[in-house]
Amino acid sequence: MESKESPETGSAAPAERHAEWNELFFDLVVVAGAGQLAQLLHDGPHLTDLALYTVLYLAFWTTWAGIAVYGDIAASETRLRTLLLAMFGMAVMAASVHTVRSSHAIAFVVAYVALRWQAGRVWQRGSIVVDWPLAQFGAGAVPWLVSLFVDTPLRYWLWALGIALDIVTLLISTRERALRRAGERAARRRGGRPPPCPAHGPVAGPPRIGESRIDTAHMSERLGLYVIIVLGEGVIQIINAASERDAWDGPLAATGLGAFGLLASICALSLIYGTNGIPHLRRGALAPRLAMLLHALMTGFLVALATALGSAITHVDDVLPEEQHWLLCGAMAGYFAAGLVAALPLADRSDRLWLLGWALPCLTVSVALAPLGVELPAWVTIWILVALVCWQIAYDPGRPAGAAAGRGWQGFRRTVPGGRRNGGA
Repeated sequence: MESKESPETGSAAPAERHAEWNELFFDLVVVAGAGQLAQLLHDGPHLTDLALYTVLYLAFWTTWAGIAVYGDIAASETRLRTLLLAMFGMAVMAASVHTVRSSHAIAFVVAYVALRWQAGRVWQRGSIVVDWPLAQFGAGAVPWLVSLFVDTPLRYWLWALGIALDIVTLLISTRERALRRAGERAARRRGGRPPPCPAHGPVAGPPRIGESRIDTAHMSERLGLYVIIVLGEGVIQIINAASERDAWDGPLAATGLGAFGLLASICALSLIYGTNGIPHLRRGALAPRLAMLLHALMTGFLVALATALGSAITHVDDVLPEEQHWLLCGAMAGYFAAGLVAALPLADRSDRLWLLGWALPCLTVSVALAPLGVELPAWVTIWILVALVCWQIAYDPGRPAGAAAGRGWQGFRRTVPGGRRNGGA
């Protein structure tokens, strides 16, 4: 990493690292993936559609995250061939989503398992990625591999089991446990060899395990860019739905402006008042693996929100279908819940009143709006949700002492060099 001289001290300071062009090109596959996954929620959606969407989205996100972590740690040593192969594999996964219930399930599984294997293979150099345990623990891919030999619905249960294993791994893994297990595996492999003879050289000591860590500032930028891509899918859904309408009238304007305002306010809350694209997450509040897991869940809600907004534009002349109305409110409730989880590590006893006033009204209203607002016009529901997001942006009394200084664009520019990003994983 290059360094530059600090004007205050005259000493060399590491240059700030940003996403490389090859990483940005790789992230283009997220655009296609988010669009294809959103289609699973267009019809209905029923509970089975939601379950399948959740499993496939987390599989897609996990694959992206594994390659993103590789690029983050490898930095200038990142192999372009590895990124291109991963991009092609994820493109296969995205293209398979539309018919994953029938003809292309095998293609999705093969691409997913191959990419999980590839993402782990790049670290087979005696180094343990302590911040991303899935880099060396690929047990979650085994049920997917087994699913190639069974039929539905057992196939779907195996997929869900694989995702559950990955989530549990992220929740319970620690740096100490990862290093200990890696040392034990290395010792077992070495135990099968005959001990070296002292006459032919010194006796080898215990195997040494390297330790790799995520560049939190750089990874935060990658995760933030991912959120922007997902919000962009919402913009695409709105534009596509509006383009199919012959008459552009008042209800369409109210719904379209509200939908755009909702995406814009979410962007502000997530990227200006948060970290990793997660609202009110602060630097170091969560371990990187947990912050990334929360990012996966939150962006999954945002992709579902994009689908609901597109449906709202389509049904602007009548009441939004009940399933899509529940999807709209449920996606926003999930988004607010993610922000609440992100803020909890800062909430000691003196901060609980602030936290309740900030998060509880938004979460409660968005949940209650699902059953109570079924008969409301879509534009009314959307503007209520816009008001909830704006409440979280504007709410500031009794601000916790540990929160980052500076609010709004001016504070953001003061705390972040160049105003480009605001914190690490």
